[in-house]
Amino acid sequence: MATITMLESKVKELSKMLEALKELNAAIDLQDVFQGILDQMVMIVEAEAAILWMPDNERKQISAKAAVGLAAERLPDLTLAEGEGIVGKVIQNRDTDFIDNAGEALPACSTAYLDQHATSLLTVPLQAKGNVLGAIQLMNRKNGRFFCQRNIKLVVMLAEQSALSLHNSQMYDELYKMFVSMIRMLAEALDARDPLTKGHSERVARYAWLIGKRLKLDSQMCFELYQAAILHDIGKIGIEDRILRKTTGLTDSEFELMKKHTEIGARILSAIKPNRFFQKSIDTAMLHHERMDGSGYPKQLKGEQIPLFARIVGVADAFDAMTTERTYSKGMSAKHAAAELIRCKDSLFDPDIVDIFIGILEDCSYDLESVPRTDAG
Repeated sequence: MATITMLESKVKELSKMLEALKELNAAIDLQDVFQGILDQMVMIVEAEAAILWMPDNERKQISAKAAVGLAAERLPDLTLAEGEGIVGKVIQNRDTDFIDNAGEALPACSTAYLDQHATSLLTVPLQAKGNVLGAIQLMNRKNGRFFCQRNIKLVVMLAEQSALSLHNSQMYDELYKMFVSMIRMLAEALDARDPLTKGHSERVARYAWLIGKRLKLDSQMCFELYQAAILHDIGKIGIEDRILRKTTGLTDSEFELMKKHTEIGARILSAIKPNRFFQKSIDTAMLHHERMDGSGYPKQLKGEQIPLFARIVGVADAFDAMTTERTYSKGMSAKHAAAELIRCKDSLFDPDIVDIFIGILEDCSYDLESVPRTDAG
């Protein structure tokens, strides 16, 4: 139990840091912050169009992250080389750039990424804690007006506050990713305790993600499902090796101890604050062994009382368990495991989810490794 206590302590310590950063900045999703900053700028100075640019040091380029007055679908393709154009110079020099009569002052290629003819162009750096985080470029005031000195001062002042908000969000985002990476590493370490189950969490997560895509869950939901699935067995870190790695069937008392991994996993993930980021993972860790007829554990929930993610992971988990070779079992073929899922649907597994997973298996001729890996899966 020393391992589980140490893990909970680490989780709580990191969670306090997450909560502190959250309090510094209410809007923590980076894309929301990007768009929010730009929307505020455009509203205050009544600009017709704007782009928020961020440097990508690894690729040595500057990428557009949000836009107003431009087609959103163009954003992934809007990039500049380091130091290129007005935006590149503003980021490098950390100085605001203002051009009136931009159409005459600039060659057409300089603003080719803007949908409209540039008459007035205002570009301001986003600086916080001594670092340049990016730049905002505003084009044309509405009704044919030009930016004035009052607009420029207002934009510079707002950019300073916006940069601080962006800085906090980036810190939170990096810390959040580090936290998720740590949990994933622990999940992989857990799988590695038994060589025969190595990769189990990753496979279950991939199967769950494929089901989520077939259910037409949006990208955020699919990511949350993948995350919940990869963490579903994290509670097994609190189960003794003599039980976890036993090569023969478990006794009744040993099985009762094994079942505790669901509650241990939920407790570990519940240490994360704010819980809303991991609530589905908490529920899935706790409830992925519930069964449609109420014969599961730990709460004996029935049917749709069981959360969707837990029902999806229940199917993916059972399939991987049946098809994985163990010391006491050779492991079924994918077709035989699929037949077992069908036999047990309604009683143990959600029939709709089983049907969806069977469809996935049939489409790939029961070879899930042949399915291209994209996004989270």
